[in-house]
Amino acid sequence: MGDALSAADDTRHTTPTDANIAARLIARAAMHPERAAIIEYHRGRATRVTFAQLAERVATVGASLRGYGVGHGDRVLILVPMSAELYAVLLGVLHAGATAVFVDAWADRKRLDNAVRAAAPKAFVGSWKAQLLRIVSPALRGVAHHFVAGAGGLRSASPCAPTRAEPDDPALITFTTGSTGAPKAAVRTHAFLWAQHEALAAHLGLRDDDIDMPTLPIFVLNNLALGVPSVIPDFDPRRPAEIDPARVWTQMVAERVTTTSGSPAFYERLVGYAERRGEKIPVRALFTGGAPVLPPLARRLAAQVAGEAHVVYGSTEAEPISGIEMRALLDARDTSRVDDLPASAGERGGICVGAPVPQVDVRILQVADGVIDLRAGGISALELPRGRTGEIVVSGAHVLRGYLNDPAAERAAKLREGDRVWHRTGDGGRIDAEGRLWLMGRVRERVRRADAVWWGLPAETRALAHESVRHAAYLGTGEPGQQRAVLVVETDRPLDAAFRAELIAMVAPHPVDELRAVSTIPRDPRHASKTDTEALRALLRG
Repeated sequence: MGDALSAADDTRHTTPTDANIAARLIARAAMHPERAAIIEYHRGRATRVTFAQLAERVATVGASLRGYGVGHGDRVLILVPMSAELYAVLLGVLHAGATAVFVDAWADRKRLDNAVRAAAPKAFVGSWKAQLLRIVSPALRGVAHHFVAGAGGLRSASPCAPTRAEPDDPALITFTTGSTGAPKAAVRTHAFLWAQHEALAAHLGLRDDDIDMPTLPIFVLNNLALGVPSVIPDFDPRRPAEIDPARVWTQMVAERVTTTSGSPAFYERLVGYAERRGEKIPVRALFTGGAPVLPPLARRLAAQVAGEAHVVYGSTEAEPISGIEMRALLDARDTSRVDDLPASAGERGGICVGAPVPQVDVRILQVADGVIDLRAGGISALELPRGRTGEIVVSGAHVLRGYLNDPAAERAAKLREGDRVWHRTGDGGRIDAEGRLWLMGRVRERVRRADAVWWGLPAETRALAHESVRHAAYLGTGEPGQQRAVLVVETDRPLDAAFRAELIAMVAPHPVDELRAVSTIPRDPRHASKTDTEALRALLRG
């Protein structure tokens, strides 16, 4: 396997001229027509779709949509579970020249209706179950065309060539809000998707003979462009923390999976199963991200993965930003010397997420809570010296440039410097003497006092070193400048005087004005891994 052709190198030799991602898949299918593209399981039985079969299905869906008048400039809402059919529909929409629209699987009816109104799709493609949403959703009922995925309406035409796309044509719209707030429509062009694919391909280093198990949809697109088979795990993507690890393990062994990617919650379950079996997760490479990978999980994965385990830092708007192998994360020490940092300042610690990928430019800016107005000097005027903590901003070809019809969101999250767009990640961080990026916590959750700023991740990682703590959150309450520091720990142990004293000592020098113990700290609905701070604040208010 060591001599296998690098899939990233293979891509550079076969880059087609048409920007349409669907056309690029067809070019890949012509190279490996009989190779499995997607392998999925239902009740323990595997279904395999080859690259040639998927390409033909994509062309049929695209031709069928065009037959109904859906084409360039139109949007198509897709509510189909992660499956081969999902990618036939997604790529079929692109094949027709239209734009695919996705809403999170966990979205409630209000969020769904808001997203549909914002995207104004001309057509809706959903599973039989998803079609039932039309009963309760006025916005869905107002969509002109409705199709059942895999059924007659999308099998009504003979395959034809894909519609040619320009690089800046919109290909994909997804809605990102975290767990609260109005939906923001992230628009990805065909050029953006290809740039993201190239960045992921280079960073993940998948090989021509790999078999990958991706749990996030964007990684399947990366595999399709590389010609790498994707084994869809038998789980509910809405609940990555509730997987049946025995079922997933059986798939991995049966299909000889060599690489895998997903959220920390997914691997928390899988590594626990590996520990109980006394075996290592049988892959040469594992990649996890979407939430901070905290030291307890990092140690377990470093010990229980047969090959290497990696953290990939990124976001909806920029994926990937940086990466690091687990053992390097655990061994990382920040040797930066910053002479003007007060000894008690909360700018040390955090989690090292490695060097930025070559395709992205990363800067650390002075923290600002509102809209940033770039004046004379641009980004450079706001940039902090190496070693100082501020907000992480990124720029590059695979960094989202804007949102759909949402100027307020663009003003808040985007900094425009001529033709260049910088994305504000909302994450606090710093760059150390070795050029590695360290995460310090969310900007909006930092604790602000008159004499210092205290970031959350250093306190949380120290609290997690206590054997009785499963998860921790550190946040501020009250007015900025005079905030109280609150430490919340997820534990089953009563918060007696001894436990309280141990925790306060462990998180020092971070101040703790209030210490709370709960049985469960709410997690984000997308990855079920990072703290849902709004839900936690509501829980603390009672």
